[in-house]
Amino acid sequence: MPEGKVVRAIEGGPGSLKELLLDLKKYYFDGYVSTSLSGDEGELQGYILLRGGKPTNFLHIEGETDTHGEESLKKIWADSYRKKCEIGLHAKVDLDDLAKVMEDGIEEKDPKLLELKQKLEAWRGSDYAIGDLETYLDGDIDAAVEKFGDFEKRISGLEEIGRRVEGLETEKFKMDVEELQSRLKDPASLRDALTDLKILEERIAMEKEKRKGKKIASKTGAESAPEIVAEVPTEEEKEPDDVYEMILKKQSKEGDMEGDMAAEEDMERDERTNLISHFVFDGFVVGPSNRFAYAACLAVARTPYKAYNPLFVTSGPGLGKTHLLSAIGNFISEKDRKSNVLYLTTERFSNEYRQAVKDGTLNQLRKRFRNVDVFLLDDAQFLEKREDVQEELFHTFNALYESNKQIALTSDRPPKEIPNLQDRLVSRFEAGLIADIQPPEMRTRIAILRRKAREMGADVSGDVLSLIATLVTNNIRELEGALNRVMAFSSLMDIPITESMARDVLKELISEEDQVKWEAKVDKTVQDLKEGRAYLVEEERPQNCFKLLQGSLKGSKAGLVITRTNPNRAREKFNIRRGRIIWLTDRESTTEETLPPVLERLVYVIEEFIEEEKVGTILLDGLEYLVSNNSFETVLRFLRQLIDEVSESKCILLISTSPKTLKERELKILERETETISFL
Repeated sequence: MPEGKVVRAIEGGPGSLKELLLDLKKYYFDGYVSTSLSGDEGELQGYILLRGGKPTNFLHIEGETDTHGEESLKKIWADSYRKKCEIGLHAKVDLDDLAKVMEDGIEEKDPKLLELKQKLEAWRGSDYAIGDLETYLDGDIDAAVEKFGDFEKRISGLEEIGRRVEGLETEKFKMDVEELQSRLKDPASLRDALTDLKILEERIAMEKEKRKGKKIASKTGAESAPEIVAEVPTEEEKEPDDVYEMILKKQSKEGDMEGDMAAEEDMERDERTNLISHFVFDGFVVGPSNRFAYAACLAVARTPYKAYNPLFVTSGPGLGKTHLLSAIGNFISEKDRKSNVLYLTTERFSNEYRQAVKDGTLNQLRKRFRNVDVFLLDDAQFLEKREDVQEELFHTFNALYESNKQIALTSDRPPKEIPNLQDRLVSRFEAGLIADIQPPEMRTRIAILRRKAREMGADVSGDVLSLIATLVTNNIRELEGALNRVMAFSSLMDIPITESMARDVLKELISEEDQVKWEAKVDKTVQDLKEGRAYLVEEERPQNCFKLLQGSLKGSKAGLVITRTNPNRAREKFNIRRGRIIWLTDRESTTEETLPPVLERLVYVIEEFIEEEKVGTILLDGLEYLVSNNSFETVLRFLRQLIDEVSESKCILLISTSPKTLKERELKILERETETISFL
């Protein structure tokens, strides 16, 4: 028998084996229990295989006689009652190989349950994200059958999506295909996968339509990287800030409230439509935060005047609303060269109107504005305090709407939240569809950076992209700017792009003000921590979780830290002077207390702490390590039991994790089970 890792050894006696098995069931233990007894009868060996805490296979060896199944369990039970019996608990073994060695397991009496288990193993073997599906096997069998049936339908749906993708012309849309295929192993993402498929099919259809239509030469070129004019330093070494300061000389501008608009005004525009030429649908990265707005804009572009009229897109600065507005116009204009499309910022609409009033050319201006087929107005929030401009826009809007012309607008807030906006304009803006764009989540930010890097012909590692995506979270323009800065420094200094180099170049993104802000957030969060609660601390690297631990250890409170960081380094870096620190590692140490990634051992240590200390804080840092050594489903069951244990105590549980190391579905499950504290 493979010994694996012996995590506990106890002596036999009445109730010893029973108590152990009940304990293992509670913590969904995977491994086996062994019994060994020497006597006049010779060597007696017993083995109980457990999956998820449930005994599944039994073997008893007496001399050269092997007994399997329920008969062997009776003999094992009898051996365990004797004090001379040695009972061992073994982890980190291949359960499938072990089951073969033990041969006959107990057959499920319920054929439905057996069938469900077979399906579960098949799905797990095919790498599907099964989530908490296994937990339904312990409940009502009919409810489990229904749940498994729904899961099976979702898998069928994902397989159908995969087949449809294979039949598409996807050569130009490799990144979209990669993003879609990343969802095809997570049945919980079926709805998102269907939406992504529809978007991909729409993009391919649009590409075909553009091939048939007349192309506009100015719109066929790819966006070029910004020109960098800088004198190469003569020194062999130069500080990143000094080098990049030279790079920025040509690009620097005085900032004002129209700063973002000014940057966009410098971009290449089509003279006839005023559209930003390279803002097209193909160049827009779609994710959960912007999928609805993208689909709405796509629908308007495909069927103007019929889909949504007016369309009103809202978002904070730098999240893509101008891109989508221009994409609508560029698509319509490319598809039908005769279509009269006009894109204006609110600032330009206002300036042209007031100049026309001054010059006495208002009738000509109105004719120009009110005879377009598609009217695109950007940054409607600047209508605030411009009563005369609002009056003109109201009549322009009515003229276009009554003539069945397409209208689309953007703003950094919904119509009702624009100060001093006339009620009649609010009602008209809200008469169609309002689509909101939220700041991109981590996965979308990385996808944006990856696409940008490929467009610039650079191979940037995932660690660097993740670093940038962590530092810039709320503005796509700033996100791409940070990447440009790293790539410019790499090119100028002729050095490879590494995570360390990127940190040096972008170190000012973590300003003193930000540091103060994070410290204030830590202090406030410490005050909000409550006994009996479990908190998921989301951060790129384990840092603020240690600060939360320190802040919570007041008075006579005790602390327990289970971490992947070497305890000596943790004490120095985070100034930990109180609390027990255990190094979560497989290696042995002569100077530090260590603990292998065996969930049953972890539970024992944590429960012992809760029972002995009564009041305290527990920090578990190394969730990704536990998942890699077990499985997410097993770790989830372990955490749920731990959370329940803490909820009935006066202790606080902090669980540190980096969201990028987990699948989206896994992260959502953990967030549902805990209270989330984000430092991203």
